[in-house]
Amino acid sequence: SAADLGETAAPPTQPADALPSAPDLGVSETKLEPLGPPAVELDAPTPADTAAPTQPAAALPSAADLGETTLPAAALPSATDLGVSEEKLELWREHGGGDLEPVLASGAVALLDAQWIISHAEAGGVLAHRQALPKEAFLSLADLVEATTYGSLPVAALSYPWLTKDHPDPRGANLARVARALKALLSRPDFIPRLGVFWDFGSLHQHPDPANGVMRTEEQNALFKQGLGCLGTLYSHQHTWVLRLTSFPDGHKAEDQAEGTNVAKYFDRGWCFTEQSWAGLTKAGHLSLDLGKMRAGKEYDYDFASLVDDCTQSGGRRPPLLPSAFAAELETKSFTNGKDDKPLVKRLYEAAFEEQFGKATELDYGRLGWGDAEAAQLAEVLASGAAPRLETLYLHRNEI
Repeated sequence: SAADLGETAAPPTQPADALPSAPDLGVSETKLEPLGPPAVELDAPTPADTAAPTQPAAALPSAADLGETTLPAAALPSATDLGVSEEKLELWREHGGGDLEPVLASGAVALLDAQWIISHAEAGGVLAHRQALPKEAFLSLADLVEATTYGSLPVAALSYPWLTKDHPDPRGANLARVARALKALLSRPDFIPRLGVFWDFGSLHQHPDPANGVMRTEEQNALFKQGLGCLGTLYSHQHTWVLRLTSFPDGHKAEDQAEGTNVAKYFDRGWCFTEQSWAGLTKAGHLSLDLGKMRAGKEYDYDFASLVDDCTQSGGRRPPLLPSAFAAELETKSFTNGKDDKPLVKRLYEAAFEEQFGKATELDYGRLGWGDAEAAQLAEVLASGAAPRLETLYLHRNEI
């Protein structure tokens, strides 16, 4: 009853003959008429008539139908399990952090602490493979949850060309360039208090010394494969950052590299093209930064805004590609291990495309310097029905 629910009961309705008439009250019949709710025309449709029919539960699309890979809530750790606040965990998962939890929890992927990268670079260091890095080089899942703020996840994925066959950055030149950008991103602790960086060499299990036969263990190999399967989510996730090193560091010469090294430039490499394409799906413009556009001699240490402006300037971000268009363009790119990698990245791209567009309700492609050609490419993607939940599309400050 109303009393049981703590509600105030309405006074009992009086029969019509108990109510005072217009003469009793000394008012006109016209003034007395609207005492009740407005009359409803019998032929007019009611809200119930015009509402969309309710689907039975069995008819609603499943997560698998929508291309989602989110684990059921019961399978994800609680705030108590992680030792974090309920509010932070809720915010992390509202931003889709749950999509990354399986590989972070299993150890398939380990994210480097951006502050550690900065310190290591300033000390003149070179990045070692994952198994050789100290524990303090990494952020835990709990660290990431506690660092979550409104607008994005505290996760950045690095896209870059390896400089040699055995080590991606033997002189630490790229380490220094990445650290330069990270200092600017961390200069806004209200926005990014801490940042976990996916850097393949330090985040996935590597062969420690293949030249001397020291390879990944069987367990590490299984985790490595699990990590590869999550790459599409890491780079394409709507709320992760992607940092793209699209140019070689000063002093690097392709002709000096050993035989068998992939010496192609960033935009000609298969994996780099794939990572860039993932990053171009549904992210807001400021979350995909082309570090190749950083100005020489410019100190970005405490200049977050300048870094974002420089690294998102015209030409730094292409519109999304349909999977068929991606597959066609991929044929022109080079892979060190193309036989195995090419079919793998095609599958991963299509899965990421369907997952991210399938759940996107808002797309922000503002301030990217796009013209009519880019608008036509985006229109082709949207016309395909890829984004059935889309409600808002931002294209402000372009040249369309």
